[in-house]
Amino acid sequence: MTIDTIDAAIVAHRAWVSRFQTSLNGSNTEVFDLTKARDDTACTLGRWLSSERSIAILGGDSHTRIARLHSAFHEIAGDIALRLNQHQSTEDSQALLNAFDNMSKQLVQLLLLAKKRI
Repeated sequence: MTIDTIDAAIVAHRAWVSRFQTSLNGSNTEVFDLTKARDDTACTLGRWLSSERSIAILGGDSHTRIARLHSAFHEIAGDIALRLNQHQSTEDSQALLNAFDNMSKQLVQLLLLAKKRI
């Protein structure tokens, strides 16, 4: 049950990233509110990380690292969305996009590592 919860968190994160990216390039088929990109509690992973259950499953230290990285990830997503709304070029945003991708991968890696420790 615990491992399934972490797997579900990873799936939810990857789905959010996919919806965010398709929203950025204009190819999404669903409504995705870019104004909420900075809110790390507006996504499924963020709501789970806000729960006592996630702390119990991940452990205090692991939970703290993942939650901080998740918050920073959403700060960057918010910066990307802001630049998009201000019609700034992709070139100017490439460093942010790279950081977004790297943090997303790090989040998944930390969740997988936590899963192995259970």
